Parts: sequence; C-alpha cells; structure tokens
Amino acid sequence: MKKWILLGLLTLACCFGAAAAEETNILGKPFPEFTAVDTQENTFTLSEQLKNHEAALINIWATWCPPCRSEMPYLNEAFEEFGDRVAFIALSSEVNDTLEKIEAYRRELGLSFPMGRDEASLYRYCGMQGIPITVIVDRFGNAAFFHLGSFFSANEIKRVLSAFLGEGYTESVVLTEIPKDTSTRALPVAEATRVCVENEDAVPVVFHIGSDMQTEAYMVPGDTAHLRLEVATSDNPSGLIFFDGLYNTFFELPDLLDAERGVFVYDVPLPKPGDPIHYTYAGLADPVSGQYLSVVYLIAGEDHVEDFAADILADGVEVTWEYAEAAQPESEAPQAYILHVTDQDGSPVEGLMANFCTDTTCTMTVSDASGLICFEGAPDTYHVQLLMAPEGYCFDEEFEMYVGPAYGEWNLRIKKD
Repeated sequence: MKKWILLGLLTLACCFGAAAAEETNILGKPFPEFTAVDTQENTFTLSEQLKNHEAALINIWATWCPPCRSEMPYLNEAFEEFGDRVAFIALSSEVNDTLEKIEAYRRELGLSFPMGRDEASLYRYCGMQGIPITVIVDRFGNAAFFHLGSFFSANEIKRVLSAFLGEGYTESVVLTEIPKDTSTRALPVAEATRVCVENEDAVPVVFHIGSDMQTEAYMVPGDTAHLRLEVATSDNPSGLIFFDGLYNTFFELPDLLDAERGVFVYDVPLPKPGDPIHYTYAGLADPVSGQYLSVVYLIAGEDHVEDFAADILADGVEVTWEYAEAAQPESEAPQAYILHVTDQDGSPVEGLMANFCTDTTCTMTVSDASGLICFEGAPDTYHVQLLMAPEGYCFDEEFEMYVGPAYGEWNLRIKKD
C-alpha cells in the first residue's frame, strides 16, 4: 500500500477497530481494583468512585494517537452531562507521556475530566489490541462494556452510559455493541453514495497508478473545499461516518445535515502555504463493516498536483495524471416526494401511515411492502405528519418534517420495538 494513502487508512482502521477487534475476555468479570493520580494530583480509586457513582468510564489512550484525539471532545461532552453519575478517567498507556505532558494536552483541548497515566497496566489487562480503548465498569464493579476504537459522536457515548444508569439496573448486564440511535428522523438520500466538491473553480483530475489503479482528486484553489455528501438509501445514511483526513476528525453523518438545503455538507480546510503536505482526503465510511464507501483527495491548487504525484513515485511506481470530466448526477431528480421508511436496522417498514399537508389540505399515504411512500402531489411545502405505525413499531410523537418546494427522497427512520 502506498504511503500517501497508508496513514489515512491506518488511522481509519484504528478508529473502526471495534468492528474487527478480537472478542475480549474481560466482560462480565470484576474489573481490577486500581488507583491513579491525575494531573491535578487527585487520587482516583475505582472502588471509592463507585461508592458515589453509578458506573465508571475508563479510557486508555496516548498523546500521539490521532483517533484518541478525535474522540476527546465527545468524551468531554459526555462528562459534562453524566459526570455527576459516572466517574470518568483517561489513562495514557504511553511510557513517555508524563503527567506534565498529559496536563498540557488536556489544557490544549479544553478537557474537564480527570486524566493520568496507566500505572496499573490496565492496557495489558484489556488485551493490548490497540488504542483508544473504553471500558465501562458498572455499579457492581464488573466490566460491562468494552470498545476498541474511537467514538464518532458524544451521542454514541451517551447511549452507552444510559444503559447502565437508573434504578432499573439491578444486576450486571454485558453490552457488546453501541446501542443504535432509535430516534425518529428523516435524512435525504440519493441514487448513489459519493462525495461531491461544490467549489465552482475546483478542477477534477485522475491519477493512474501502476497498471491497474486509479485515484480521483480535485485541485481546489483557495483555503476551503466545500463538500456535498450524497448517500444511497441502501447504505443506511443514519449509520455512516464522515472523516476529515487533515484533522483526523470523524462525524456521524446525520450531524452534518443542512436542514435548510436538505443535504449533508462539510467544509474541509485545505493545507496552508508552508505545510509539508499540500493535499488531504475526506470521505464516507461504514464503521460496522469498516468499508470506505467514497473517498476524495483534495489538492491545494494546481501548483501542488506534482507534489501529490511525487509522493506516489517515491514508492517506485509509475504514475501519470490527466484532467477529468466533473462528475454528473447519475439520474434525473425524482418526480415525486419519496420516503423510504426503515427501522433502526435499516429494514423496510410496511404500513406506516402519514399525511402530506398544506395549509388547506391533507393527503394520507401508507408505506408499501418495500417501505416506500411515493407522494406525487404538486411541488409545495408539505408538513409530513406521522399518523400511525404498524404493530411492533413506534415513532417520536414530537417528530417534525417538512418537504418542498422541490421533489426529493428521504430515509425516514422509525423505531422497531
């Protein structure tokens, strides 16, 4: 694998590590008692913390780890909401991470939760499969959740923590995956999954590498690439991740929805003059399968196309490049308002009743066996009201959805009980 793509894919592989990690044998067992001193010289003892909290979150990381860095703001957001009920501590497993270095890192990122060193060798106890690692120890002192790889949103962490809180948690329960978001929501979908560059002055190029590989890229003048993200309903947009390779940051795709435009968007800051690398990459991935669905390389202007090619040539392979045609839509826009009704697993739901309403009239529709609602009313601004879910399903009563005045397609997710 070529070095120009290796770093990005290694970073992603680490972030998606949970999908491919070997099964850990610590779950359901008492977690070892340990004591750690944080950067504020406070002592964290697991058993003492569990006397005053309903659970403990232990994060094992290192200052050099990009995926660790990417999830720190999400951990901090979860701490701000759950810190009075869940004890948090992040312990670096890197021998060269001194308390002073960790404190500087904590201050740089504006983190509030305790951070220290893994003096108790918890990384070794957890199997040394990689970092970051997050373990939830429940109120009974048992390891109830293990996650290898970074979280992609604070909501993921919050859904995990909520499983162990409340008076109803009366005995240890092992959680083997992040609970799915079951909230009712509608997300725009397209014919295909791809990353589009919206800058009018962006120039598409294609690199031919060796005899059987090619890579698509865009030369983008200026300091920002404006991306539009399109996802096919078959790829379940509610479960995808967008990644920004320059800053090693990751987002759940629904968080990038521009509700006013009805599309997913993201602005990628391009490398600045004087930076050692003059290109970056971004794209969409499925964290469950670990597959990369669409990746685009972004080159900071025409002057640096040869720099990109030189990085490939440094590995001793032949490379040529040429200007390419800008990607065109694969099909015409839909001629109706189309809803693909699915549950949280992406399975179609038959029998959902919904109204398409204007200020004066309402038209009732029902999803068919493939989960499809196709409303062919005249283009207008419609308030979509969910009326009744089929047996075994439900939706949020406060859900609001408006479509129009242009036809389009959406994936409408409701909850399977």
